[in-house]
Amino acid sequence: MKNIFILITFSLLAVNCAKKELKIPVLHQKGIQEVQDHSQVWMFFEVNNNDTIVNVNRKNTISSTHWIYNIDKRLPLKTFIEDLISLKYKHANSMHSEKGKHDYLSYSDTISKKLSFIEIDNVEFKTDSIHSKYYIKKNSENYKKYFNINLTFNPNNIWINDSKLENEDFETVLLEYIEFSAEGSKTMLHTNFNNNLNYQDYLYFKMLLNSIQNEAIIINNLEFIFDQTKVPDCGCE
Repeated sequence: MKNIFILITFSLLAVNCAKKELKIPVLHQKGIQEVQDHSQVWMFFEVNNNDTIVNVNRKNTISSTHWIYNIDKRLPLKTFIEDLISLKYKHANSMHSEKGKHDYLSYSDTISKKLSFIEIDNVEFKTDSIHSKYYIKKNSENYKKYFNINLTFNPNNIWINDSKLENEDFETVLLEYIEFSAEGSKTMLHTNFNNNLNYQDYLYFKMLLNSIQNEAIIINNLEFIFDQTKVPDCGCE
């Protein structure tokens, strides 16, 4: 480990063995630390004409194995989310796919000082520029038994329903809000991620929410990845 990131370097034969660096996210959260029988997908950070783009390499993936997605922590969600959705679909629906084979995101765990993984099989990304608060209204019957909280994650702030707060206060404020407002109902958290959010911050918030999940607090498996220019009242100030 070097300072706050790990450099994963390997030779890509397809591009004349040129070495590429991939900076994976670093988190102080425990995850899965061993995945046997896996293939690797690499999503590199590149700049082309002053635009940040993703360079995807999945040439050695085998459908009958687990897939590990190594994604550069600097990439904004909007640069790679459609590729991730497409690859997850291909992995699950290939004629050679096998039951029990999963999709994982990789990161560096500073607790164990090891490469760790989080499973994303059940995550359904919604990128049709809709916010969870509007989705809940349209599908109210599915959520009426829960105390529903809409969380919006932006590059510079977080919103809990219609209240903005600074990132460092998030966990404390959220747990206090649930304690005083849920009134015995099971809480469901609905996550909305600004597509300008970088992958490091996305994974940090995702793992943080996973760490507070329990019998009384659950997380909707729908993740809303939104374009703030297309979503009214998204809480993006």
